[in-house]
Amino acid sequence: LTSAHNARQLGGYQIGNQRIKENLLLRSAKISSLSEEDSMLLCDKYKVQCIYDFRGKKESLSAPDVIPGKARYLSLALSFSGEESETDTKFENEEQMIGMLLQYADHPSVQAMCTSMYDVIFFEESSQEVYRQFFADLLTVKPEDGAVLWHCTQGKDRAGSASAMLLAALGADRELIMADFILSKDYYDPMTAAIKTETESQETVINSLIGANPVIFEATLDKVDAKYGSLRNYLTECIGVTPEMMNVLRDRYLE
Repeated sequence: LTSAHNARQLGGYQIGNQRIKENLLLRSAKISSLSEEDSMLLCDKYKVQCIYDFRGKKESLSAPDVIPGKARYLSLALSFSGEESETDTKFENEEQMIGMLLQYADHPSVQAMCTSMYDVIFFEESSQEVYRQFFADLLTVKPEDGAVLWHCTQGKDRAGSASAMLLAALGADRELIMADFILSKDYYDPMTAAIKTETESQETVINSLIGANPVIFEATLDKVDAKYGSLRNYLTECIGVTPEMMNVLRDRYLE
């Protein structure tokens, strides 16, 4: 895709002696500026049948998705602390947002956003309910009818966490889950490198909120393991993805 950032698929990843089927599980940043060519590509090549949007409601309304073809759209708005705040930078206000982050990099709330965003995603009940809806709907989808695509704003935090959970459900280990997350860091590194920072706080804020910070993400995964034993156990206990449901997903998406 040329009109959506950080777009890729889970297809091709090796899990044990199997691999994820190609062209069925797609992830990206927002698709509100999706070009006609990319929309046709998603229709013709991938036959996208459902779009899962993890952005907050206000954000989705201000920059509505371009829906490819007749794909079904499902809003899975993930709010933070009961508010319509976003972990991802809004690209339409990129310059203003970066300036604000640099100016207030030392503010406790900004620092907390950096260090706790994944804790909110994984441990807040309202966030867990969003991922319950994601998995419940995904299990109604027939892969033979085409792909699904999920996204947030930058495709790295809320959508990235969805990818991590789905990879775990499919049997992926920590190494693969982190490798997939780090691809977002690789994608946004040129952007963060072009932003001039003067303090350690500014560097942390830019690398976490504009880029993707694997250290903070893995720290949350460590907390998940400490509390539940594994990400798969977490999925069963908190998201309601039973071992039987995981087997269904593996039957559908592994070959």
